[in-house]
Amino acid sequence: MVLITLLASCELLKVDNSTTKPGSNNINYAELYLSLTALSDEQITENIHQHQLKSRVNNARNIKEIVGNTSPITWNLKSVLFFALPNSPIHNPFTAKSKLNQLSLDNIKETHLTSADFAFFTMLKTQLNQQILLLNSISAEKKSLLMIKQAYLLKSNKLQQQLKALQQQILQLKNIENNINEHGQ
Repeated sequence: MVLITLLASCELLKVDNSTTKPGSNNINYAELYLSLTALSDEQITENIHQHQLKSRVNNARNIKEIVGNTSPITWNLKSVLFFALPNSPIHNPFTAKSKLNQLSLDNIKETHLTSADFAFFTMLKTQLNQQILLLNSISAEKKSLLMIKQAYLLKSNKLQQQLKALQQQILQLKNIENNINEHGQ
């Protein structure tokens, strides 16, 4: 199982040295995304770990040029995929969208993205926007329901207190009635 995980990880992180644009790696990001969706949680975690290790090494060296056939832009685009992947342990559409915004797809499409990749990331950005809107809507609905629940509990507590007070008054009235009946006989 470990060998399969490592082989899958190596295959996903493999970079083809042939380029279609200057300074870019020939990575089909749509295929990469689809291959990530087929991985188990353990394999995704292993890929994320390898990706993070490589990113830390690149950041520690403060590399701004292509290193080891993988540019920082390529690594950032792969990070977007990890954050956008629904079954990823680090799934976070807000972070994925933020990373896409930082990369400014229009600026890198000429040098780092094929037309198909540009279309894929543009579509992914649209999908992330929709997901974020839905998450915000769900969050607002949850807050609204929580406020309704709190109001209901407050009203329920007040009604319980009123019920207790009325029950005490009824008991007092019964005691008074019993006293009157005893003295009247």
